[in-house]
Parts: sequence; structure tokens; C-alpha cells
Amino acid sequence: MSTVLEEKEMKNHRRVLIGSLASAALMSLFLVNNGSVKADEVVQPNQVQQSSQVKVTTNQDNAKKPNNDQWANPADYKNDIPVQVLGINDLHGNIDTTGKAYVGRGMHYNAGNAARLSSYLNNAEKDFKDKNPEGNTFRVEAGDMVGASPATSSLLQDEPTMKSLKAMNVNIGTLGNHEFDEGLGEFDRIVEGKAPQKGQFNQEEQNYPHENSNLQIVISNVINKKDQTVPFNWQPYLTKEVKAGDKSSKVGFIGVVTADMPKLTFAKNLKDYQILDPAETIAKYDHILQNQGVNAIVVLAHTGVSTYKGKTSGEAVDILKKLYKIDPNNSVDLYVAAHSHQYANGTVGRTKIVQANKFSMAYDDAIGYIDPKTNDFVNGSLVTHVYPVMSPREDKLTKADPKVEAIIKDAENRTSKITNSVIGKTTPGTEISTSLNDNKENAVGDLVVDAQLFEAKKKGIQADFAITNGGGVRSNLNIESDGSIKWKSAQAVQPFNNQIQVFNLTGKQIYDVLNSQYVKDGERYYLVSGMRYAYTDTDDPSHPQKVAVMLDSTGKQIDLNKTYRVITSNYLVDSTAEFKGAKKVADVGIDTDLFVDYFKDQTAAGKLILAPELNRKFYLTKPQLAELLNKLKQEAQASKQNTVNNKLDEKNSQPANKTDKLVNRVDETKVSEPERSKKTAAVAKVVYVIYKAKKDENTLKVVNETVGKSSSSAIFTRSKNLNRNESKKASLPKTGAENVSWISWLGLALTSLVSVFGLGIKKRK
Repeated sequence: MSTVLEEKEMKNHRRVLIGSLASAALMSLFLVNNGSVKADEVVQPNQVQQSSQVKVTTNQDNAKKPNNDQWANPADYKNDIPVQVLGINDLHGNIDTTGKAYVGRGMHYNAGNAARLSSYLNNAEKDFKDKNPEGNTFRVEAGDMVGASPATSSLLQDEPTMKSLKAMNVNIGTLGNHEFDEGLGEFDRIVEGKAPQKGQFNQEEQNYPHENSNLQIVISNVINKKDQTVPFNWQPYLTKEVKAGDKSSKVGFIGVVTADMPKLTFAKNLKDYQILDPAETIAKYDHILQNQGVNAIVVLAHTGVSTYKGKTSGEAVDILKKLYKIDPNNSVDLYVAAHSHQYANGTVGRTKIVQANKFSMAYDDAIGYIDPKTNDFVNGSLVTHVYPVMSPREDKLTKADPKVEAIIKDAENRTSKITNSVIGKTTPGTEISTSLNDNKENAVGDLVVDAQLFEAKKKGIQADFAITNGGGVRSNLNIESDGSIKWKSAQAVQPFNNQIQVFNLTGKQIYDVLNSQYVKDGERYYLVSGMRYAYTDTDDPSHPQKVAVMLDSTGKQIDLNKTYRVITSNYLVDSTAEFKGAKKVADVGIDTDLFVDYFKDQTAAGKLILAPELNRKFYLTKPQLAELLNKLKQEAQASKQNTVNNKLDEKNSQPANKTDKLVNRVDETKVSEPERSKKTAAVAKVVYVIYKAKKDENTLKVVNETVGKSSSSAIFTRSKNLNRNESKKASLPKTGAENVSWISWLGLALTSLVSVFGLGIKKRK
């Protein structure tokens, strides 16, 4: 027994030693490593007054297909009318793409593709009607069917997507924020299937066969400022008759979009419209429908929600809580959500709420029974589930719908000359994804801003930093099996055709932009290039973290009063409060073009496209921050004094003859010990940290390559009383070491700092 305990104690000591060394290494790199080498807007949910009396529960999704799942027993509802609602959301023109989808309790790989989605919808309807021969099925969508789309759809103005929706019999929908991307007039054109003006778009789009989608748009909280009507003769709500034998009733559909629209599109796209409060608008039309005798009500809402670790929450839940506060007797039975691209299945009060991920990867299935006497769903009869659209490998029995598949192949053929051209290379098996680390940084996002900064400088445009929002990075970078990267892969990451420009921003404005990420329940995050920054905790519950230190690519602290040249998109400047007042100084280009050009330029230079190191954001505890700021202040003062001394030395050191020169050389060896330490540290190499996450364990290798007389023993000092939460272990991003000279004294300062505090970077969610 004692041997086992001793082994455990030894392991604990080793963990502490490795953790201390890794912490010092990471902080050294944070200070000295030269960093370097636009929108799925994930947005802050509306904060509304919540009613504590409204209960929120999460519904279970354990099956992969409807025929294996739990539903209300049709035999118990023989006198009622069976109704099914099949829903999709956030397709974004992804008719021919696949990806990872978390649904219920499982992760599904290579999920999606519109032709397979169509087959899953057909099978779900068949399963429902096999059990309910007189059943009524509605296929609906909750917005963002178009916009930020891959090239197969976007090069043809998303008309292949509208044609696919028609083939899938999706005939009721609402607006998402991306339906505003090119103005609601252009969206109405593709809904109606009208031809564009001659010369307005590329020749492929001009030649594409245009046809009416038969999609009925319901939107209640977007109205014309001029006359308070809903735009383009769309309706705030509509009703559909349902029958079973000689029994009949009606179902009402209300549409709403998020009230955050001013943050999500260009101001010009909203100048003619007013966005009303979603909860208040739903309450209004719920009341109107009930007065018409329609009590079975479905809301199609482009407002986000998620179910995570058994908890269902988000903007949509807040809206429903507010609805129950406005009208506790509302009759909203089903809320089909969208916008946050996440899985959700829950119940708020009496209302079922669902969201089916994104990009054709999943679908909602809701089945209930309407009592023709009350014209409402029978209490307890409405059941909701969300199912994945599985890959052929995971589900060999389900085949793609040939009708939708033909639409996709036609679009691919029309655009293939552009989309399939190879623009870059990487090592086969490389992954450059949107997966976030604990500091909300991802490889493909860092690659985007690196590309923008590189291309600007290549054009001779002076720029210090590049910033984009996480929602502006749309997908993983798809890499072919041989390591080649195609045009369509780059376009899928940056599909907006937004203008990338250079703006003058003060350090304070940059601080405000980055600091806006850390408000309570904030979901927006930024990717940066040419700089690094640390954030820390605050005592303000409304703003639990804040940006603490910002450094440029040389390791110098960013001056809040100085003006810098920052690359970002016109969309962000137009729609984000923190960018207001930024002065444009240069145009860089279109986001898609810049990203494509970057790949081409790297290839021409014989370079592979590699995933950037995730080392631009760091979390510091308050003690770490205080000591770091103190060290920075001391070293800045020392550096300033050294500059003055050097100038005096240059002025006074004019040797008259060879003898004086020799004396000077001898005198140079008679420096004080502190001065010797500075010179020695100036040629030191910093610690090189390699962090590699494995499936079952984390392997941390730390190689100390320090040259000179600075002691590394302090790095191994064990520190106590620092970890605010001992259950949270250090999470270190992969970091590349670089040779440093003039600024490596910061690494030495950190060695001393570790001896006092044992610096560590905590895992942050």
C-alpha cells in the first residue's frame, strides 16, 4: 500500500513541476513570440425580463430515426386529427456539403446533404402516415435558407437552394438575418423565381432556369416604416386547414426574426424596415388567431436556442418566457427555432421548442393530435424529436432523393470550372477547422485574419492588425485526400463578398471591440492577427471577464491613446457599436478573393497551408495580471533609461587612438553582474512548449533550451493558493518557439515571476 501511495505522490509532484514549467513557458511566449506569420453570426441573446414561474425542461432524443422512437399512441386519439410538422433551419445554401452534427446524445460525422435530407423527410412523413393514414404533414423552415452559402449555390444566387426546397416540399418559411444580405428585394426575386436584370449577375446565373419556389413567407415583426405593413405582400401569419375523415380544424403559423437584426446586417438593408419585439408580436398574433378559433399555433422563429448537458436555454427561451409573462394563456404549442446552429429539444411552459443544428445535417419532427372541438392539440399529445441526416456510411439503407440530387449535380456542373480549381496545398490529413479552444480561438479563423493582413501588406497597404468575428468564419477548410485545397473550400470559409478595409482605430477602440466578447452570456468572439491579448476575471457580474493586456507582434504593449490601422470588414464596422466612428483609410479587397489569393501566393512561394498555432488569447488570474503589469512597467522604465544611456555612451565614446580603443574593449568586460545578466538574457532562447491533445490523455512535452546564466530552477518552484478552482486543469494551446533577442528579457522576468506565483493558464470555457 505504501508503495502505491508513494507512486501517486511522485506523480503529483511531477504534474506540479511540469505544470509550473509549462505555465512559465506559455507566458514567456505570450510576451515575446512575434505573432503573425470576416457573417453565422453567433450573437448575444436578447436579455428580457424572465418569469420564474415558467418551467423549462429538456426532452430526450435517444433514437436516430422516427420509427424507433417514442410517440403518442394513435389508438388513444381516434377522434382527433393527426398533425406532423417537419422543420429545418439555417441551410445557408449547403445543398452539397456535409459536416459534424451533435444530435441528442451522439455525434454524427459527414452528416447532411440536401438530397439525403429530402429522403429523411420523406421517410419521416411515410412513417407518420403509416401509423396515421389520415395524418396531415407540414414542412417548414425557420430562416437563413440562403446567404453565406457555398459556391455551388451562391454563384447562382442561391436559386439551386430554392429549387431544392421546392423539391423537398418545404412550403412555409420565415426570414432569417441572411435573407437580408442582398436586400429583401433580391430574396423576394428568388422566392418568386423571377429573372434578374440583364448584366446584374454572372452569365451562369443569367442562364439558370428560374422558377417559383412556392414558398409562403410569414413574418410578423418586420414592417415597412412607411406604412407599417409587412414587406412584399408577405403575411404576418397564415392558417392551414387539417382534416381527418369528416373532422376538420386549422393550424396557425406565425413568423418572427431576432430583434438583433441591426447587429446582423448592413444598415442599408434595414433602412426601410422596423424590427418589432418578437415576444410582443407573437402575443399579438396569437391573440388574433385565438379570436378566429385557431388554437393550434406554430411559431417559426429565427432566434437561437441550444440544449447542452441537459439544459435548454438561449434567446428563444427568453422570448417564450416573456410571452408567458405577457399572456399566460397564450396558445403557442410549437416553436421551431433557428439562428444559433445548435441542437435543441425542450419545453418552455406548455410550448415545445426545437432546433435542428444547421446545413441540412438534421431535421425536427413534431407529431400531435388536434381535438376538433377545442381546435387545439390534445394535452400531452404533442411530442417533439430532432434527428440527424446520417452519412451513407452510417446509414446504408437511406438513399439520396434523385430529384434533389439532380438539382445539385446540375448546379455543380454549371459552377465546376471555378469551384474545382486547385489554389493551394497542405500535408494530407491536415485539419484546419472551426473547433474552438478554451479561449474561443480556432485555426481556420486565425488563418483568415493572417491572410487578410498578409494580402494587405503585399499590396503595400500599411496595417497593424486584422480582426474578424467568429460568425464571419463559416466552415472548416475542406482539404482533399491528396492535400490539395480547392477554390470552393476557401469560398465556403469566406462566402460573404464583404469588403475588407483598413480603418483607423485607437487602442481604446480596439480594447472596446475585444472587451465586448466578455459580457455576461456573450457568444460573439473575435479572431485577431498581428497582436495578442490576455483577459482576466472581474467583480462585475454583468461583465465577468475583461481584456487585461494587449500586445503587438513585437511584444510591445498597445497604447490606448495611439491610433492603429486595423483590417476588418465593412459589415463589422457598419453593424457593431464598438466600431462606430472608425475612419476608413484604405480598401484591401473582397473577403473571398483575399482568402483565395493568399492560398495562391503561398503556393507560388513553395509554402504549404498549415494550421496556425492557437496562441493569441490567454487567461490570467488577478495575481498573475498584477505581477505582469508591474514587471512590464519596470522593464519599460529600464528600457527607456537604457536608451538614454546608450545615446550618452555614443556621444562620449569617440576613441582618439588605437590605445583608447583597446582600453574600451577591456572596460567592456568590467560590467556589473546585473548588466551581465541582461546581456546574457538577451541571447536566450525561450522555452519551447508542445501541447498535443490525445483521445485518452494529454501529453505535455517541455524542452528547456535556455542559453546563458539565467537560472531555470525557479521555473520548477511549486506554487500554492493560486488556483481558484483546483478542478480546472491547465489547458495549453500549441505554441511554437521562436528565437528572440532584444525582447527576451521578458522571458527572464517571467522566470522570476514564476518563482513567486507559479504561473499557470487555467482552462476557460
